[in-house]
Amino acid sequence: MPVVGYKPVEKAIILAAGSGRRIGGGVPKSLTQVGGRPILHRVLEQLASAGVRETVLVVGHRSNRIRTSIGSRFADMDVVYVPVDRYDSTNNAYSLWMARHHLDQDIFVLDGDVVFDSDLLVRLAAASDDAASGVSALRPGMNGTVADVDASGRIVEFLSTHDRIDVPRTARKTVNVHVLRAKYLREEFVPLLEELVTAGGCNEFYEQVLALTVRRGNYTVRAVDCTDIRWYEVDDVSDVIAADYVFSARADRLPFLEGLHGGYWRFDIADHRLMINPYFPPGELIQQLADDLTQSLTAYPLGSAALQRLLAAVVGVPAEHLVVANGASELITALGRILEDVALVVPGFNEYEAAFARTRGHHIELAPPEFRFDSRRCVEQATRTQAKAVVVTSPNNPTSIAVPREDLLLACKLLADQNMRLIVDESFVDFHSADSSVLDELSTHPNLTVIKSMSKAYGVGGLRLGFLATADTVLRERVLAELPVWNINGLAEAFLRRLPGFADQYQASIARVRHDRAEFYRELRTVPGVTVLEPDANFVLLRLLGTRTAREVTEELLHRHGVLVKDCTNKSMPDAHRYIRISCRTAAENTRVIAALTAVLSTAE
Repeated sequence: MPVVGYKPVEKAIILAAGSGRRIGGGVPKSLTQVGGRPILHRVLEQLASAGVRETVLVVGHRSNRIRTSIGSRFADMDVVYVPVDRYDSTNNAYSLWMARHHLDQDIFVLDGDVVFDSDLLVRLAAASDDAASGVSALRPGMNGTVADVDASGRIVEFLSTHDRIDVPRTARKTVNVHVLRAKYLREEFVPLLEELVTAGGCNEFYEQVLALTVRRGNYTVRAVDCTDIRWYEVDDVSDVIAADYVFSARADRLPFLEGLHGGYWRFDIADHRLMINPYFPPGELIQQLADDLTQSLTAYPLGSAALQRLLAAVVGVPAEHLVVANGASELITALGRILEDVALVVPGFNEYEAAFARTRGHHIELAPPEFRFDSRRCVEQATRTQAKAVVVTSPNNPTSIAVPREDLLLACKLLADQNMRLIVDESFVDFHSADSSVLDELSTHPNLTVIKSMSKAYGVGGLRLGFLATADTVLRERVLAELPVWNINGLAEAFLRRLPGFADQYQASIARVRHDRAEFYRELRTVPGVTVLEPDANFVLLRLLGTRTAREVTEELLHRHGVLVKDCTNKSMPDAHRYIRISCRTAAENTRVIAALTAVLSTAE
């Protein structure tokens, strides 16, 4: 149903001269595929459905490709072309100026790299002001032009996030779709555009004309909030990926995100899938890394031997026992190439099962509902299968239950008697307690190896840092032989170098996580329809009691509330389809996910 006050706009101009170098430039930018369809096709269909009868395409880079793809009629709408001769050395102010003779009636003006739903056009056309610009709440990853909006909804200033950091709270991201009314075009916009271009502003943006309009105050530019409408501006390949998600079908969204394995910050979701310390690194450390950035990017990092000395200062283990890696996953993959006949305590981190899939692997299952580790039972099963090594994660992923230190050491001793190795993944041990690690027992237990991802506890998933520690010289040398000399980057090296100076802040951040986790656990226990395992790490495992599966609940949380959690269906555990894992973040974020989960589970099945 049309919005009250809707005034049909029957003409549009699309600025589609760009080459899209940051996307690859193989096709004109406006023909970039989003969700399997060219952006321009989508936009023209939306314009036609909103009542536009004629669209002017301003073209430049490989314009013949656009003409062939679109033709003179598209979606029962006339299409007119305006060629730009200097598209590779000018900006959109010049492109629009080339089509100025078409600025003769109420018109939509939009960039050819924006994909959106037709509701956006209807909402813009309903604005009765001299001009209106689509705006949206600022989200992570957005940059470019923003509009500062007053309490009445009028735009009072156009700003660029590239030029300033102190963007006001009232600022909104411009969608780059505008409606300009005939009187305003005739009396101010076109004359000002003419002045801008003829004065040498061929490489400027036409939004500068709108900015001058709001400063003059003779005409009103309305901000039309489109936050609730699907749209995306595509500038580079990352934007293409994000737009693919935004315009994907509901059933495809969760598999899409799962296939990315990270980078969720680019999407408008609350990420309770990845387990990261939200309170580290502190701002001072981040600033020091920023100060190091030029050198970190341009210089080769230290080789592995020197890096081990940096790491030793952080973890308190002799450098000759350490291997620094590009995340724990690199080490797990290396062990998968080295070791055979490995028994995996499951459920556990799936990367271990993937790494040892080619070898004669074995499973030692932890029994629900407690999923407790039994040292003697573990050794008996490993002995029976003639395994040469056992891998156990403590605290476990996904159960979040830690193995007591004395139980691990007992298992280590019993396995040594059978000439077997024990590999303990301690990626989440810092969230448990200071004395639960077995890292200090390497010298007394030569068959013990510890793996740790630093990304989780130190909150630096993007740096990809991890390490292996062992007094087993043969195993250590074999792992080192699997890795290149330079396997971590300069920024990760700078982080390791700076880290010892922030030991107190790190411990304080861990204490905050433990506090939040305890409260998170208490509140989750009040949610009807779930059983909650008491956690030792920074995430919680829940068993669903109703008839809905983990997949169904995970999908509902994403689609209805924008919350992403881990569906444990692919974990090696009984009734895996009944379990979901939720990471603990800040108190406010935890409150939101609890409310979302309660709402989903309270819906009649």
